[in-house]
Amino acid sequence: MSWKMIAIDLDGTLLDRNGTISEENAKWVREAQRSGLHVVLVSGRHRLRIVPVMEMLGLQVPIISTNGCEIWSADGHLLDRCVLPWKDVTTLHLIAFQHQIHYRSYCVEGVFDSNEHNHLAQMDYSWLKVLLKSDHSASLSAAYERLLATERLELIAYGAPGLPKQIDIQPKGTGKAQALDKLCRTLGVRQEEVVAFGDDRNDLEMLRWAGLGIAMAHAPDDVRAVADTIVPNGLGSGVGHTLSRIMRHASA
Repeated sequence: MSWKMIAIDLDGTLLDRNGTISEENAKWVREAQRSGLHVVLVSGRHRLRIVPVMEMLGLQVPIISTNGCEIWSADGHLLDRCVLPWKDVTTLHLIAFQHQIHYRSYCVEGVFDSNEHNHLAQMDYSWLKVLLKSDHSASLSAAYERLLATERLELIAYGAPGLPKQIDIQPKGTGKAQALDKLCRTLGVRQEEVVAFGDDRNDLEMLRWAGLGIAMAHAPDDVRAVADTIVPNGLGSGVGHTLSRIMRHASA
């Protein structure tokens, strides 16, 4: 297969647990772009926290942020954005309050925590994604079931089945796979020409969708189950080692 796009998750995949990039990863991501491949950074992070990673790499590349709610071109232009309807924002706020769960709102205007003093002012912002997080799995489970029952939201639960540690909530029909599909149509890349790297449940559909889905060895069982290949992430360089093999094979 002649690959045309490399889509890379950040935390736990390209970045190590300290949020840094190994020399091996950085080298081969740069080599991939230099060879003519489209390199895309795909993350649950807000764009404001992805740009510094792009700067560390010394590259200008497309960005898919907040689990696919926004797509940005390599030169920083917004290509697509999906926001939560106001009705769903108020529902989220109510359910979090009733279950005593703090949340983090990923808005067009920035990222805000519900325990901040000026939080009510943020209700006027454009909400992309919400992260619920609690040490009380029972509260999170109850909130998850209520949100699921609305049938209006995309939910991603992290942690053991039935015992979530955190939940991502975003507009219906959004996700990393859907955003990659939109970007590929813009760039003229076919689905089967995409290599995707990931390590967690917000990467699951992306790995299933891509022509070659590559999961890190520490990924949850259900994520590894949908991947075509599983790679160790020794010294935080699993992406670099794999890219080097892919590119050497392509040039052979």
